[in-house]
Amino acid sequence: MTETSLYPTLVLAVRDMRTANGRNETTGEGTGNESWIGLSIAMTVLDTLTSGTEKVGQRWSNLLTSHDVTEADAKLIYALRCSLLHGYGPPKASAGTANRHMLLTADPHAYAVDTSRAGVALVSVPVFCGRLVERIVFAAWEDWDQELVNTDIFNAATPAAGG
Repeated sequence: MTETSLYPTLVLAVRDMRTANGRNETTGEGTGNESWIGLSIAMTVLDTLTSGTEKVGQRWSNLLTSHDVTEADAKLIYALRCSLLHGYGPPKASAGTANRHMLLTADPHAYAVDTSRAGVALVSVPVFCGRLVERIVFAAWEDWDQELVNTDIFNAATPAAGG
């Protein structure tokens, strides 16, 4: 079997999300953990899958709801994405979270997003990354940029001198 160092960015992103979440990088096996790095990579993966000319929040809503996420949960996920991107933490209770306090957990038996308790949105990081994000990624594989990235820095082609 020949080893390769050429991968689509989707494969690299999913591999890194799995690794950060303490799961097998190839198979995704394992219960996962509450790694915020893994969650941030999951948001990057989803962000890359959004397309269209609408504002980014609408693109997120379109992506998530087209994969059976409720509109209310899509808004919570988008608020979490923005909060991780701009402040590296869960969002404060506000209009963007339907005034819910968002809590992150490592519970592998919870829902990806659980709003069953009044005033709380509980996000299971391992379920969000390992189930929800991966389900969306592999359903939307064809929409991803398929350009290959060479991960072998020692044998990668380098630009010509003066170029």
